[in-house]
Amino acid sequence: MAFWHYVSQFCRNPRTIGAIAPSSRKLAAKMVAPINFKKARVIVEYGPGCGVFTRHVLSQIDRKKTIFFGLELNEKMNRLASEKAPEAIIYQDSAAEIRKYLRQYGVDHADAIISGLPWASFPESLQDEILAETVSGLPEGGVFTTFAYLHGLILPSGIRFRRKLLQHFSTVETSPVVWRNLPPALVYWCRK
Repeated sequence: MAFWHYVSQFCRNPRTIGAIAPSSRKLAAKMVAPINFKKARVIVEYGPGCGVFTRHVLSQIDRKKTIFFGLELNEKMNRLASEKAPEAIIYQDSAAEIRKYLRQYGVDHADAIISGLPWASFPESLQDEILAETVSGLPEGGVFTTFAYLHGLILPSGIRFRRKLLQHFSTVETSPVVWRNLPPALVYWCRK
């Protein structure tokens, strides 16, 4: 069912839904690999989509000790993520508003931010805005993870986005290719 919701939303809103299928559990595991769940007190997810990463994070955290919320702009995907992970708090808003929500929780920073956003489909101005807010929403050493589809890495938009990550973060590493994802992808592990 989530697959068809995804396809439907991709066809209607290709600028806000960048995939034709939900991410795999293998990709979810790579996305959260650099997060120290025992120490992280605040984790934020951009673009929960159908909740694959959301459920993975929820399975790792102690919800009594860790603040975890998502920001999903697309109304239908927000509803889908909320259905798939009803225990998660998902706000319908732009990732550029992260600091507003951190303030709501009385915190200045998130220890980790994971992103399922379709960066390549965003105009550069929106990429810059969200990345600047992301960096401001992380402490020194904070973790930001996002992914890119293998076929998009050689496109000008993919090359530009990688450069932006290198400009905004002190370290940027890439995971091995996750072949068991449609389409295959790799993860950028970034630290402030």
